[in-house]
Amino acid sequence: MLRILAAATATVAGAIAVTSIAASASAQPAAVKSGMEHIQVVSSAAGAPASAIAYGVFTGGGSSNLGNSRVGKLALNGGSITLSHKAAKGGTEHFNPHSCLTSVIQRGTFKIVSGTGRFRDISGHGTYDLSFLMVGAKVKGVCSQAKPPLAQQQVLHLSGHVHL
Repeated sequence: MLRILAAATATVAGAIAVTSIAASASAQPAAVKSGMEHIQVVSSAAGAPASAIAYGVFTGGGSSNLGNSRVGKLALNGGSITLSHKAAKGGTEHFNPHSCLTSVIQRGTFKIVSGTGRFRDISGHGTYDLSFLMVGAKVKGVCSQAKPPLAQQQVLHLSGHVHL
């Protein structure tokens, strides 16, 4: 009986110690995180919000409005990130007049300008790769820019070092 009581006392003492350590760890302010972050943005319709998924230092999902300007915004759960981007020289663009397929590959750099919510103190920079495909409509057997495209897809992958 004494052995069982001693074992029970040791178990309770261990549980209290673990609980105390966990409580003191959660009372500490969140640690600053730095490292590689990846963000993938996928869109499939002109003008519609693009889907965005971030993973690495933090994980989040939401939407993107990077648009055609040099500054864009990612709206992720818990806040938003504003970034500026610049295309590198070069890239490739190809148009097939028989299939009306346009393909564009572009690379560039980005810099985080600011953040809101849980991203208010974020900073960082990196590179991006963009792949864009579009199938244009045909009128009387000829590709037409006057009609909306039949389909389009854009995949953007940003990768860089962030400090949060």
